[in-house]
Amino acid sequence: MPGFDMHIHSTASDGYYNAEEIIDLALATNNVNGIAITDHDTVAALPQASAYAKKLNYPLIPGIELSAEYEGCDVHILGYWIDIAKMAANDDLKHICQAREERFRQMANRLAALNMPVAVETLIAESAQTQHSLGRPHLAQAMVKAGYAENVREAFRKWLSRDMPAYVPRFKLSPFEALHMIAQAFGIAVLAHPGTGAPDNLIKLLAQQGLGGIEVYHSEHNKAAEKKYLRMAQHYHLAAIGGSDFHMVGQRSIGCRLTMPEQLTLLKQARITQKTNRQKA
Repeated sequence: MPGFDMHIHSTASDGYYNAEEIIDLALATNNVNGIAITDHDTVAALPQASAYAKKLNYPLIPGIELSAEYEGCDVHILGYWIDIAKMAANDDLKHICQAREERFRQMANRLAALNMPVAVETLIAESAQTQHSLGRPHLAQAMVKAGYAENVREAFRKWLSRDMPAYVPRFKLSPFEALHMIAQAFGIAVLAHPGTGAPDNLIKLLAQQGLGGIEVYHSEHNKAAEKKYLRMAQHYHLAAIGGSDFHMVGQRSIGCRLTMPEQLTLLKQARITQKTNRQKA
């Protein structure tokens, strides 16, 4: 059944394709009626994406994926239908971007101490010019290019993953702060791929704070996980969202996981309800 792919990354974060290329790929994919572009901690791709989607009359939901941490676990919060300008001007998002750059430098310094120098200032300058969000994948790609690793997976496994020699902990935004940031930008929040590490007790807490949905359908969720999170979504009256978490062709494909129309409607309604409640407050 046709649906929306609600989890896609562009070159503005750690994806391989720019916004226009992503929309072209989605247009060529069967059963994908529309998409959301949800880059890590940045909205840099959204103005270009929105303009191109409007030109083609293609349904596009402006989104973001905020990186957070809870009880030592990595937690990602997706935001949908956000006001791009409000999110871009958010002081917390600016701080996250500054912390990302500092962390990037620290990890590059650790690689240099391991006799694996990378041109960190060049990478940071390129990031500033293109407005993309720096992260470990960019360091991994630089390591592959320099011959320090055979591929990105090896770079992560040996040096960049948690507890590895070049790893530096990131700035710890809480998932509740992430929900607040999304609400400030008039968006609705969804817990991304909880099966990759988010504690189950967090879902109830987030639902009480205005969570609109759970990413039930994700490529790293097996059938048992899908059933589990679908039950939790139904229990807490949350939308059951699906997204590919697409980064490049050859890995996950656009449309491999989808959000069904009735669940998209449920998520839209949650956003309207939140907006109404804020106006009454």
